[in-house]
Amino acid sequence: MNSEREIEEEAEEKPDEIYLVPHTHYDAICFLTKEDFFYVTIDLILKKVIDILDKTDDYKFTIEQTFLLEEVEKRLPELFSRMREYIKQGRIEIADGEYLMADTMLPQEETLVREILFGKNYIKEKFGVEVPVMWQVDRFGKNAQLPQIYTKSGYKWVVFRSGCPERNPSEFLWEGLDGTKIIAHWMPLGFITESDLNKLERIYLELRRISLTNHILIPYGGRITIPRSDTSEIVNEWNKKHRSRMKIATPSEFFKALEKEPVEMPIRRGEMFSGKYSDVFPDCSSSRIWVKKSLRRYESWLLSFERYVAILKILNFHEQYTEELRDFWKKILFMGFHNVIPGTSMDSAYEEVRDYIGFLKTKLSYLTPKVLKEVIDADLRKETYGDVVVFNPLSWDVSNWVEVDLNFDEGDVKKIGGLRSEDEEIDVEILRFTRYEDESLRYARIGFVANVPAAGYKVYKIMKGVPKGNGNFIRIKGNIIETKNFDVRFNSRNGLIDVIKNGIKVCRANELVLEEEIGDLYCHKETTGCPLKTEGGEGVRYGSFRMKNFWIEKSPVRRVIHIEVDYFSLRWPYRLVDTLRPMIWRHNFQKVRKKIIVYRDLPRIDFVTTVKEEHPRLRLRVRFSTEIFKIPEYCCDSQFGTVTRPTNQYYYEPEGWKEKPSGIFPSLRWVDYSNGKIGMTIINKGTPENEVREGSVYITLLRGVDMLSSDGMAGPAIPVPDARELKTYTFRYSLYPHEGDWRGAKSYKHGFEFNYDLVAMQLPRAKKFRVKRSFLKLEPDNIVMTALKPSEDGEGVILRFYEASGEETDARLVLFKKPEKAVKTNLIEEELEEITAGENIEIKVKPFEIVTIKLVF
Repeated sequence: MNSEREIEEEAEEKPDEIYLVPHTHYDAICFLTKEDFFYVTIDLILKKVIDILDKTDDYKFTIEQTFLLEEVEKRLPELFSRMREYIKQGRIEIADGEYLMADTMLPQEETLVREILFGKNYIKEKFGVEVPVMWQVDRFGKNAQLPQIYTKSGYKWVVFRSGCPERNPSEFLWEGLDGTKIIAHWMPLGFITESDLNKLERIYLELRRISLTNHILIPYGGRITIPRSDTSEIVNEWNKKHRSRMKIATPSEFFKALEKEPVEMPIRRGEMFSGKYSDVFPDCSSSRIWVKKSLRRYESWLLSFERYVAILKILNFHEQYTEELRDFWKKILFMGFHNVIPGTSMDSAYEEVRDYIGFLKTKLSYLTPKVLKEVIDADLRKETYGDVVVFNPLSWDVSNWVEVDLNFDEGDVKKIGGLRSEDEEIDVEILRFTRYEDESLRYARIGFVANVPAAGYKVYKIMKGVPKGNGNFIRIKGNIIETKNFDVRFNSRNGLIDVIKNGIKVCRANELVLEEEIGDLYCHKETTGCPLKTEGGEGVRYGSFRMKNFWIEKSPVRRVIHIEVDYFSLRWPYRLVDTLRPMIWRHNFQKVRKKIIVYRDLPRIDFVTTVKEEHPRLRLRVRFSTEIFKIPEYCCDSQFGTVTRPTNQYYYEPEGWKEKPSGIFPSLRWVDYSNGKIGMTIINKGTPENEVREGSVYITLLRGVDMLSSDGMAGPAIPVPDARELKTYTFRYSLYPHEGDWRGAKSYKHGFEFNYDLVAMQLPRAKKFRVKRSFLKLEPDNIVMTALKPSEDGEGVILRFYEASGEETDARLVLFKKPEKAVKTNLIEEELEEITAGENIEIKVKPFEIVTIKLVF
C-alpha cells in the first residue's frame, strides 16, 4: 500500500477534485418508529438544511425518497415551498427518487419498477426536474438486472453501498444480464458521518487509492446525521492546506466530471451480492417470514387484479379503479422498503404492515370478483350457459389447479360428475358439500385442473355423468404413486418421499431439517455444525421426530398424502436407538402437518406444510436431496432474469472477507439444480432463502431469533420477541422434476404459474356467456408478461414483458382487438418510438431484455 506521501506526490501530477456531498438517508422504519424518523429528518435535518442554504452561497444537499417529501408537503407546506425553490435552483438535488428505497433482492419485478415510477412522477409534477442518479446507499445486495431497470427508468448513474465483489477501482461500468451498462460508483467507506469530517485527511487518502480518476466522491451524511453549519469553513480550510480542490457538490456534478475523463472503465457483471468488502446479510431472507409471505401473496394478487382492470379499460368499461390501484400499490411499496421486507426492524414497526395486509385482504377480496364479473359481462358476445368461469392472469395458456365454492337452489343440482367446456370434459374433486332435505346439493367446493387461454377466461358447465378420459392416469401400486410424469415412492414410517423420473431417482423430497439458531435478524449463527435433527434421523442424539398419523386421499385427479408428525426434544432411550425401541417421548415443542399433493394432469408436486412452532432459537428448513448430480453451480430466478450461483459455499473459508460466505442466497420464485440431462426446480411462495450444499437443496421455512442485532454491530441490540416465530405457519412450495436444464424445462413458467393462481367464480345459471376468450397472448413462451396496467396518462394500457431464457427471440403479441397506436416506452412510461400497430405485433427481443409498450385502443 502506498504511503501518504506517495499519494500526495501522485496528486501533484494532476490536482484531485474532491466532491463533498452532504446528504441524508431516510428510513421509514428501522430501530425508531415512522413518527420518530419524521421528527428527526424533518425537524432536525431538513429545517437545518434550509437554514444553512439561506445563510451560505456554496452549500448543497442531497435528499432521496418521495415518501418523505409527500409528508413534508402535507405537514409543513412552507418548508416544502422553500425546498422546492432550492431544488429548482439545483442546490438541493434529489437522488434515488423512488417512492421508498426498495430492497432489490426480495420484491417481485414490478414492485421495483413502481417504486421508481411513483417517485419520479411525483418529482416531475412537484418540481419539474429529472433524477439522473440512483442512490442505493443502504445495505443488502443488488440484483443482476438493475443496470437495465435503472437505465430504462431514466437514470444515467448509480451509487451503491454493499455487495461489490471488487474494491479497486470504485468507479466502473455495471453490466446487467441483457448487456445494458451503467456508470457505477461503489461507496467503499459507506456512510461518512458528522464526526468523520474531522478525519477528512484519512478519508481522502483511502478513497484516492481506489478512485479510477482524480475525481473523488465523499458522501457525507447518512441515517439521522445532522448537517454541519460549518461545512463551508471546513472546505475552505482544506483548500488552503492542499493542492487538491474540494467543493460542496451534488452527486450529478461528480458524475458529469467523471464522464469527461478519457479513461476506460472496467466492467463488472451481474448481481452485487458479495460479502468480500461489505455486509449483504443474506440471512435476512428468512427473518420475519410472515412479511415475505405476505408481500409475495399481495404482489401477485394486486398484479392479477390490475391486469383485469386494464382489460376492462380496453373493453371501454366506465369504471377505471385508478384511485384504488394507487392506494393498493402504495401499501405494497411500503412493504417492499429496504427495512421492511428484510424483516430487520423492531417489532412495533410492523404494526402498520399488519394493518396494510388486513386492508389489502379486505379490499381485494371484495373488488376482485366484482372486476371479474364486469370483465365477463362487458364481453358482449354470448354463446352458452355456464356454471363456472375460470380466469388466467398469465400471458400463455395455463393448466393449473383451481378451487371454487358453489351454491345452489334446492332441487337444481343433485350430482357433480365433472365439468364440460365445448368438447372438453374434465374430472373434478368434491372437497366438501352440504345437501338439502331432498338430497340436492346446497353447497359444494370443488377442485379441478383447468386449461385456460392466455390472459383470458373459460366457461365450464356442470356434468352429471362421468367425463371421458384424457389418456392420463394416476394410481397407487404398493408404496408408489404412478403418473405419466413421474413416480412418487412414499415411506409411511417417516413421511419422506422419493421422486423417480424415467426410472431415475431425482431426489428425496420434503425432509424437515431443524437447526440451532443463536443469531439475530441480520445473521444466522450456529455452533453445532450439524442439524439438531432431520426427519431422516440425522442430528444430535437426544431429540427425534415421531410419526403420529399417515393417510392418503384419493380422487380422479390427484392423490394427497397427509402426514402428522411431532418433534420431541427428548426421546428415551437415546442411545442404542438401532436396537432399543423408544419408550418415553418428552418436550414436544413443534407440531407439523404435511400435505403432499400429486396431480394426474400436472408435472409438479405441491407441498403444504403447517407448523405450530413453540421451539425457540430454531432455523427450520426443508431439504431436497439428490445423489445423481453434484455440480458446482445452480440457477436462481431473479427479477427479470435468471442468475447462476455457486454451491457448497458453506465450506468456503476465504481470508479477509467482511462477511464470510455461507451459501445462503435469496431467490425470487424458484431455484433449479440439474446436470443438463435431468434436474429439479423448487418453487416457493414467499420463502426465498435457499442454499445448495453437498447435492441437497435447502429452502428455509422460518428462522426464530430474539434480538435485532445480538452484538450491536449491524444495529442496536434491541429485543424482538415477535421474531422468535412462535406462531402457526402454513408454507406452500412445489417440486418440478424435469428433463434437461431450466431453459428446456421452462422453469420460469412453472414459477409464475405456482405464484399466480387461476381464479374461479360461479356464474348465474340462467345467463349466457362467451365460452372462452384470450385478451392477450405473448409468443413464444419465453416471452413473459410482468405487467398489464392502465397507463399513467389515462390514454391506454401499458404492457411489459421480458425475455426469460437468455435467448434472442422474435416475439409476437396477439391481441383480441386492434389498437389505434402502439408505442415503445421506457419503464416510467415516457414514449420512445412508435411501432406498427395491429392485432398481431412482432418485435425482436434481446436475451433478458425488458420491453414496455403503450397500447391505445
